[in-house]
Amino acid sequence: MWKFLENLEKRGKWVLTLLVLILLVLSVSRSKQKSDFLDYYHAAERWETGENLYRFDVAFELQTKIKTMEDLFRPENLHLLSALQNETATYIYPPLFSFLLIPFTYLSEPNAALAFEILSLCSLLLILYLIFQNKELSNRKSPFPYLILIGTLVFNFRFLESHIQNNQVGFLLILLVLVSLTIRSHVLSGLLLALAVSIKITPLVFLFVFVYEKKYQRILWFLFGMFFWNALPLLYNFDYTIRMTTEWLTEILGNAFSNPLLRSWKNNQSLSSTLAKYFVSGADMINQPTYGMPFINLSLSSLKIIQLFFMILFGVPLLLLWRKENKKWEIISLLFLISALFSGISWIHSYIICFVPIYFILYRTTHKENNQKEMYILLMILSLPILAHRTFVGSKIEAALSMYSILFYTTSVLYFYLVRFAFNETENRN
Repeated sequence: MWKFLENLEKRGKWVLTLLVLILLVLSVSRSKQKSDFLDYYHAAERWETGENLYRFDVAFELQTKIKTMEDLFRPENLHLLSALQNETATYIYPPLFSFLLIPFTYLSEPNAALAFEILSLCSLLLILYLIFQNKELSNRKSPFPYLILIGTLVFNFRFLESHIQNNQVGFLLILLVLVSLTIRSHVLSGLLLALAVSIKITPLVFLFVFVYEKKYQRILWFLFGMFFWNALPLLYNFDYTIRMTTEWLTEILGNAFSNPLLRSWKNNQSLSSTLAKYFVSGADMINQPTYGMPFINLSLSSLKIIQLFFMILFGVPLLLLWRKENKKWEIISLLFLISALFSGISWIHSYIICFVPIYFILYRTTHKENNQKEMYILLMILSLPILAHRTFVGSKIEAALSMYSILFYTTSVLYFYLVRFAFNETENRN
C-alpha cells in the first residue's frame, strides 16, 4: 500500500497535469451547453437594453395564482412557470457582477461561455498554487504533497463536475477570498474581499478572520472597497444602477433569502431550503408530493427559530476558537463551509467551497502521529458526497438524497469533524 502511494507521489506532477487536462476538456466540451453563465451573460446584456436585471414580478405573480398542483398546470399559468424556470430570478447576484461581465457580451454566447470556463480553470490553478505554496497552511513538510492535492481534487469531484457543467463563479470567489486572506498588503486584502462580497454576499463571513487577526486596517479598506467597487457602475449608468441596486436589496437580500417558497428546490442544499422542503407546503411543488413532503407544516416564525438554533449550534465553536491562538486556517475552513450551509441558495456546485477545508484537513491529518484511525474516519466522511453520486447509487436514489439535502448533512459532518480536530490539536499541543 505504502509502496503504491510512494510511486503515485513520484508521478504526482503528471497525475495532477492529467487531471487538469481532463477538467479542461470537460470545460471546453460543455461550454456550448446551456448553463448558469448564460443567466449572467443575459443580465450583462440588460445594461444596454435597460431591462430589469432580476424580473421578480413573474415570481410573485406565480405565487399568488398557484395554490395547488392543479393550478400549476393550468394553460393560463404555463407561461409564468416557463418564465420562472428560464429567466425570472435566475440572476440573483448584486448588479456589479453583471456590470463586470459586459465585455463578455461582445463575444457570442458559446465563445463567452468558453472564455468564462477558461477563466474559472485558471482560477482553480491559482488556488492549487496558493494552497500548495502557503507556509501558514502547509507549515510542515509533507511526505505526500502531490497526493494531498490529488486527493483534494478527487474528493471534490462531484462539486467540480457540477461547477463545470453550470459554468459557475465559485472558483473566482474562492481565489479572491484566498488572496485576500493571505496577501501581506492591507489595502489589497480589503479591496479583494470587498470585490468578492460585491459579486456575491456570502464571502462577507470572512471579515471574521480580520477580526480574529486584529487587522482592523483591512476592515477599513474593505469598507472603502465596498464603496469603490459598487460606485463603478454608477459612472456607466447612474439611474439604472440605483434602480437595480434597490431591486437587489429589497427583492433578493430583503425578501428572497427569507422566503422559503422561493427556489427551495430539490438541488438546493442549504439549511433554509432543507427546512422549507421538510416543513413548508409548496416549497417544491414538483418534488414534494413524490417524497411525502412536507412532513408537517410549520409557520415561518417556527422555521426562523429552528434556523436560529442551528446558527447558534454552528457559531459557538467559531467563537470558542476565536479565543485561541494559531487557529486562523481552522477558522477559515469552517467559514468556507458555513458560507454554503447558511446561504439561502446553495446548489450542488456551491459546495465547491469544500475545496480549501478538504485540503486543510487532509494536510493536517497526514501529519498527526498514529493517525491511521483518524485517516480512515476522515476518508469515509470525505467519500460520502461521492458515494451519493448517481454513478454509485443511480439517478433515482441520487434524486431522493438531493431532495433530503444529503450535502447539507455530509458538509455538517465535515464541519464538526474540523471542530473536533481543531480542539483536539490544541489539547495535544498543551
